[in-house]
Amino acid sequence: MKLKLLFVLMTAAAFIAPVSAQENETPNGRITSPAQSGEIKALDKRVTIRMKGVKLTQLLEYLSQATGLSFSIGEDLADLQITVFIRNCLAGEILEMLTKSKDLEFRRLGNTDNLQVSRSTVPFAGFPPLTRKDIEDPLLQNVVDKVSLKEAPLTTFLDIVSAKAKVNFVVAGGAQDIPITTVLTKTTVADILLFLKGKGLSYSRVGNSNTFVIRSAGTSSDDFAKAEKAYKDRKYEEAIALYRKVAETFPDSEMADSALLMTAVNYDWIAARDNDLSAVREEEKFLNRLISGYPKSSRLGDAYLYLGQLYSGNGGVKTPVDCAKAVKYYELAIGNTYRDWIKAQADVRIAQCYERDGKKEKAEEIYKEIVEKYPETPIAKELRGRVAERDPLLVTGAVLEEQGKYKLAIDVYEAQWDGATAESRRKAELRVAICQAALRETDDAIKTFEAYITKYQPKPEDDAYSDFARALEKAGRGDEARKYRGLKK
Repeated sequence: MKLKLLFVLMTAAAFIAPVSAQENETPNGRITSPAQSGEIKALDKRVTIRMKGVKLTQLLEYLSQATGLSFSIGEDLADLQITVFIRNCLAGEILEMLTKSKDLEFRRLGNTDNLQVSRSTVPFAGFPPLTRKDIEDPLLQNVVDKVSLKEAPLTTFLDIVSAKAKVNFVVAGGAQDIPITTVLTKTTVADILLFLKGKGLSYSRVGNSNTFVIRSAGTSSDDFAKAEKAYKDRKYEEAIALYRKVAETFPDSEMADSALLMTAVNYDWIAARDNDLSAVREEEKFLNRLISGYPKSSRLGDAYLYLGQLYSGNGGVKTPVDCAKAVKYYELAIGNTYRDWIKAQADVRIAQCYERDGKKEKAEEIYKEIVEKYPETPIAKELRGRVAERDPLLVTGAVLEEQGKYKLAIDVYEAQWDGATAESRRKAELRVAICQAALRETDDAIKTFEAYITKYQPKPEDDAYSDFARALEKAGRGDEARKYRGLKK
């Protein structure tokens, strides 16, 4: 069947990859013909298409009329179903999208504008990773304010992201029904893509457009996705090996800095699990490696936050406290992140350092600022009652906790204070469990956490679940810990 149609060519001038790279990436949607960039000018024409469930031949006939190109298509492809909603896009980019999402190959016949369409004979093996330069593009730095979903189809998640960040997605390869459970707040498009990679998905940008093709990773063995799963399954040593492999194999990719951060995070969990000071030293080493190796990384704030916690006594293992050094790291965390929760967490730690030094008025000022500046963060919600009420029950207990006097703090939280509100009592019950965990009274802590969760049924994003998970980890109940850790992202 010969139709006057269009071609999914990857070497038009508008495409970001060089010809030499494209020719080596045929399994990821690149063409196999020797055609050179700029030879088919019609690919630079812009078109708008809104078609749902049409045959490939219908789509290509429409594109042919808009561009003047023609090509030959086999009868086995004529009835292939296509859905495309795209506005003012280069013709070549539309065809690239079809190539990447439908496993098609296109060959130019001689020096004509006739292009032959066939199915790719190479199994899809995942798209190549993005580079550091790619993720610095302003499009990928667009921020999505908030997404909260439980067991929703991937397409629902992407629809929300698309509406908030002005990014288009084409889902292919049977990935549309993958369930997504997450609570994301103020997250860039680049970090959302990395979140998808952790779900075993592969993605590729279509030329210079705002459209991305999302599909299952295919035959590839994605070490980053494996590492994410190992981490969720509390197999920390396995996760570390995989994250390190990613960082060393793809040092210029969008995954490298996150892989280094997660290596450090896994060491933090090992330190908490085994009370292992050497794991803390490894954690510090990888955090510093991230900072020195990726000075423009969006993960710098995370790294500085973890470093600060090591020096303020909030790491996986208790270490000597150096508040002056910790505060410097926390200030760097605030200055090197777009994430409100990191800023709020760092500010809380700074305030706690001031409390340790007896500067309670300064600490209270910071707590008030957190509530005002980061009202949607879990920390601000916890502080809101304390700042508004100045409840002596909570304030006294918090001071004792900062001094490491956990048994006295428990006595305060369990006391019957005159005028204490129901909200104060709820918070006090949670603090009892946290203090018991700090004292390594793990069995008692677990019972208190269970009673708290049964009684108050906190939302998935509540910090109580991560605190409970740590207690379960220390008790060797990893399967249960994994369930509660998965509630908060």
